[in-house]
Amino acid sequence: MRSSFNNGTFKLPLLSVIAVCALLLFPGVLHAQKERIDTFIENTMARQHIVGLAVGVIKDGKVIKVKGYGYSNLELNTPVTTSTVFKLGSVSKHIIAVAIMKLVQEGKLQLEDPVAKFYPDAPSHWSKITIRHLLNHTSGLKRESPAFDAMAEQPDSLLIRAAYKDTLVFPTGSKWQYCNLGYFMLADIIRQIDGRSFTEYMKKEIFEKNGLPVTRVTSLKDMVYGRADGYAHLGGDTIINALNYVALRPSGAFLSTIDDMIKWEMLIQRGKILPQDRWQQMWSNPSKTNATDTSSTAVYYGYGFYVSNYKNRKAVYHGGVLPGFRAMFYRFPEERTAIIILTNSEPTNTLKIAQDVADIIL
Repeated sequence: MRSSFNNGTFKLPLLSVIAVCALLLFPGVLHAQKERIDTFIENTMARQHIVGLAVGVIKDGKVIKVKGYGYSNLELNTPVTTSTVFKLGSVSKHIIAVAIMKLVQEGKLQLEDPVAKFYPDAPSHWSKITIRHLLNHTSGLKRESPAFDAMAEQPDSLLIRAAYKDTLVFPTGSKWQYCNLGYFMLADIIRQIDGRSFTEYMKKEIFEKNGLPVTRVTSLKDMVYGRADGYAHLGGDTIINALNYVALRPSGAFLSTIDDMIKWEMLIQRGKILPQDRWQQMWSNPSKTNATDTSSTAVYYGYGFYVSNYKNRKAVYHGGVLPGFRAMFYRFPEERTAIIILTNSEPTNTLKIAQDVADIIL
């Protein structure tokens, strides 16, 4: 057998040499990517007049970037940090969907349960609506309750029953149309099944048990330390304080930080809260949002997630929009990669920001 040593020198096979070189180069590549993300974010904030922004990036299952930029409060010159608390807007929807799937996993609920089970006085045209239809926006219900008032705090049950008089926009299950009312109903169904308020259930069963100390249902009265103020850019150099909704709407329920959202993504990747097959179910059984779109990038909607392709990669995501706040939770599940963007500025194109960050790291 020929020795691997020649004159005291060990000779590595060619493939091993390549592997070692790749390992030596990787930290340098990663550092360059982090710097490119910083430059990109700073330039984007200047161009879009974004007051404050927090970004979290996970690549191949590892956190590579968590950072705050700009200001959480302009009047006080308070900087954004990784513990700054932002409104998530409709990014909240997939978190509510997780709570529903947890109840399904526990045998307390089924996706095909009719909503009439929980609202026995509902009109007959609601008879075919199921939990699944609420999750994926195919119920046919109008987007908002006719009683919804962004500047009033009202019980979810009142808003739900106010919608009894509305006709369906389309026959249940025949089309897709975004529906906030459906997520009000899901939150109320969680309350009915568990016996605790929606706020208490989410706090105890979803957030505290899973190491998310800051994430919570929005409150206008409680002290929330590190809470960001929302701003609106009106053009030029004019930035004003954004309207602060009084309505505590389940369709955009939660407050969180970039630190907690990074933890949330890792819970997804590790199959926590739900078993992995339940997580997969949330984006593997979607409805097409536009029936006439036959392109490879057609957009679908699962249970609280949009599903599409971005540059031949499966992308699973949801954005959030509230006055003064924009958010994006953007994932590539097959690559165990995610980009999370939280901002306290409108208008901000967080989808484009997330995709541009993806172009840097992938």
